[in-house]
Amino acid sequence: MLIISAKSGQLGNRLLLFANFIAWAIEHNLTVLNPAFEEYAEFFSGTARNFLCCYPPYFTAAGNKFIRSKYYKLIKYFSDNKVLKTQKLTRKKPFSWTKYQDAEQIDRSSIICFQGWLFRDGWFVEDVPKLHKHADKIRAYFAPLERYTINVERLILNVKNNSDLIVGIHIRQGDYAQHQKGRYFYTTQQYIEVMKSAVKLFEGQNINFLICSNLQQNPNIFNDFNCEFGSGHLIEDLYALAECDYIVGPPSSYTMWASFYGDKPLYMIRNVNKIINLKDFVHFYEWEGVFHEREDWSESFWEWTH
Repeated sequence: MLIISAKSGQLGNRLLLFANFIAWAIEHNLTVLNPAFEEYAEFFSGTARNFLCCYPPYFTAAGNKFIRSKYYKLIKYFSDNKVLKTQKLTRKKPFSWTKYQDAEQIDRSSIICFQGWLFRDGWFVEDVPKLHKHADKIRAYFAPLERYTINVERLILNVKNNSDLIVGIHIRQGDYAQHQKGRYFYTTQQYIEVMKSAVKLFEGQNINFLICSNLQQNPNIFNDFNCEFGSGHLIEDLYALAECDYIVGPPSSYTMWASFYGDKPLYMIRNVNKIINLKDFVHFYEWEGVFHEREDWSESFWEWTH
């Protein structure tokens, strides 16, 4: 049994971490418990009635937020105090099962806690196909509940009206003003310039933009574009972006999850003045090649998304 016993980052980071553990568990017939997913569990079909936040799922009555929180704190206490065997996944030493000395001894009777974020077997390391191989099961597990899906479908239907393709724009401001000292904070006007570049890239096609932001935007600023706005709900915006034909946004695990879930190409804005090229859009399963081109892939990935 593998237990994710500490929280790392926000929703996108937690989804990617959980998904990688699930891929490994499926491959090796293990069970994963993720009490650290407690505040997001209510949104997804695989966890809303799965009190333990485990995979394979064990469905019960809807989870109680208070009890989930106590469950997480108890497991974390046991892990922090070495009551349960714990493996830390540090920034400098991302975890790899192939280098884990106890990997061969792990079975369904073992209990090992993991703290940290850089667990990437099944994605970036030797076993890249794992996450892609089990993508359908992972997507099913993390499908949003029907009440969110209905709103997403209604929005996308409206955005698709009289358009050839949808380009999702993730305007992440708010917390990005301080994140990495504002390294990937862009003004709304800078996002508009990126949108203009996208219009030129897809010249001759009727583009509709779906704009999702964690900060309220003034719709009048976007009058030069055909665009619609996301609802502003954390889950609905994420899964609406997953329905777009192309996704554009700053480095963020939020849009990486949208890319994975929707199997759609993503362009991460690292240079806001760059003219967009089609080759800049990368599918999730192609990120392995992007990062393996750099010797410091774990460091660069952390900087891009954490």
